[in-house]
Amino acid sequence: MAAVSTEKSKRDSISRSASSAKPEAPENVEASRVPQQGRSRASYERMLVAAEKLMIKRGDDEFTLTEVAKTGKVSIGSIYLRFDSKDDLIRAVHGRVLGRINEDQQRMLVSVSGRSGSLDDYARYFVEAYAELLKEYSPVLRPIMFRAIHDESMSALGRGSAEELSNEVHRELLAYASEFGRPDHQRLVENAFRMIYCTLARYLGLGSSPEAANQGNWEELKEDLAIMCPAFLRAGAG
Repeated sequence: MAAVSTEKSKRDSISRSASSAKPEAPENVEASRVPQQGRSRASYERMLVAAEKLMIKRGDDEFTLTEVAKTGKVSIGSIYLRFDSKDDLIRAVHGRVLGRINEDQQRMLVSVSGRSGSLDDYARYFVEAYAELLKEYSPVLRPIMFRAIHDESMSALGRGSAEELSNEVHRELLAYASEFGRPDHQRLVENAFRMIYCTLARYLGLGSSPEAANQGNWEELKEDLAIMCPAFLRAGAG
């Protein structure tokens, strides 16, 4: 009897531990209850589209759920049925935007790689394509990136997406390592990509200094970056 009682206690303990443990959230999952039925799904989509439109229009995330309901032609009650809070709605918008960006980035990388026959080609095609992609998404990325400064879950998701892109660009640039002027090839490609991204992001007002946006000539900036990147990689030690 004691053995049976002990075994039951072990099972009860395991059961309590399993029910209290928080499962790890899968990557890029929307913080919401996604409906499966047609009409409910359409309503859900309108909520996300409305929230994204408001973020772009305002340039921040200081909209109200009442505004989302009005813009998306949904009820407040239906929003709370799908999202526990406005924060969860914003995180869902973030996940969707990143999903679109990731798809566009992959198409961009395939196109740039296929067209490039030299380091100069790759730098020129990549800077042009990446700059225009960032510019296209900058209206919604500005409020998202500003919020991510204070939201670790959004920040982590954004970092993961950025790392995937940077790793692929590093790999492509390293294919031309025989032309590099210094031996630390990994450091060189990391810094080359960082210079491209930081310069474009600053111009577009992405990050913590939106007041620095649109300083200079966009076309000239792209041209200069495309020249600077291979020149930096080929430069010898001072």
